[in-house]
Amino acid sequence: MAGEASQKRGLEWGWVIAGTTVGVVLATFLFYIMSETFHTYYIPTFIGLLSFVIMGIIIGYKSEGYTVREPAIGGLLAMVIILLLFHYLFDYNPPAGQLISAPIVGFLLALLGGWVGEELQGTAERVKQMSKTPPLSGGELTQKTVGLEWAWVVAGTVIGFILNNILVFGLFVLLVYGVAGILISLGISFVIAGYIVGYKSPGVTILEAALAGVLGVILNFFSLYYGFGADDIPVTYIVIGLAGGFILSLLGGWLGEAAQKHAESKAAAV
Repeated sequence: MAGEASQKRGLEWGWVIAGTTVGVVLATFLFYIMSETFHTYYIPTFIGLLSFVIMGIIIGYKSEGYTVREPAIGGLLAMVIILLLFHYLFDYNPPAGQLISAPIVGFLLALLGGWVGEELQGTAERVKQMSKTPPLSGGELTQKTVGLEWAWVVAGTVIGFILNNILVFGLFVLLVYGVAGILISLGISFVIAGYIVGYKSPGVTILEAALAGVLGVILNFFSLYYGFGADDIPVTYIVIGLAGGFILSLLGGWLGEAAQKHAESKAAAV
């Protein structure tokens, strides 16, 4: 298995260093940009933490073999460096609890990102399993019969949640739009996340993309409730959000599957 091969080679320290560097630069940059626009501690910190997941996805996807530990260690080291930078450059003195918990959070978030990146990349074992599936006309693989691919539901949820918040807050920084702009950004992010799941996953995973959209909406409501104190969200908004996340992610998954089939047919014709 790819994971066993990675274990035998030991840690890829080049990817640990790359993860640490990307984590420090990305988290610091996003925190600074968000702080300039949103005069609240929550949003810059929240987006800064999401950057550790993004870093993990980048390293997990770009690196050869199964490299989940590398971005995780990079996330831990990046968080330590960021705390040191904040201390010496901005006289920030974090409490003892934060000194202990922050590196652990960086480790776990980057670990999650690394796993998602590996799902996007695909392991040798998964490719081997898919190659055993009898092909249909046009080089298309048969639809899986083992039920839902929960790994892709989780991966799609993580990707969608990141895109939701990066697009909404990022585009707000650039365009300073209102409610309509926020809704459009959310809609686009769900379609893109569904497309990624549909295109990158083996087999047909349209339903997985749709379920990931629903879970992404739930995560967004949780972040609004616990992060912004929005405890008076109307039930109608929640229902519309869940339905919208499902439908738009379903559309994205369908588009991704169509693009995947086109790419497979084109490759088979060569």
